[in-house]
Amino acid sequence: MSEPNPVEFLADPLSPITRIERRNLLLASTAGILIAKAGLIPTQISALGITLSDPNQSTFIVVMALTVVYFLCAFVVYGVADFFIWRKKYQDYLEHVEAYMDSWSQEDQHSYDERRVRVPEIAWLYRGAKPVAFIRTFFEYCLPVFVGLYAGIILWFTAYSS
Repeated sequence: MSEPNPVEFLADPLSPITRIERRNLLLASTAGILIAKAGLIPTQISALGITLSDPNQSTFIVVMALTVVYFLCAFVVYGVADFFIWRKKYQDYLEHVEAYMDSWSQEDQHSYDERRVRVPEIAWLYRGAKPVAFIRTFFEYCLPVFVGLYAGIILWFTAYSS
């Protein structure tokens, strides 16, 4: 039986489409936060020849909030599927470790001890894999959702407080 390897579940947990939706969510959220917090509400869109009065600016903010909500929903839909796939890889790794340890023999231990003398220990990979994977999960999945929720909420309150 081959030795369990955490490298597979440490690889990129996001599919290309989810990564695109994550990028779109973060860009729309950043624009939304700038609009709501810094007051960067356009008064005119010269490329289209549009001038926005105060009521139109509120509509612009609502449209921006809806855009953030759309990208948030799209990211969550794709991200949940990718998260399940990542979690299954992690589960497979844990089962592989368990099966590997169950089949570990005295001969395997002797071979392992001899190898440790010649080759540097790699226990750091196995110890650090789980925390790194969960930190990456937070960064890749949770942080964009929190930013999107924050942007959507402050945009909505900005639109209806003015």
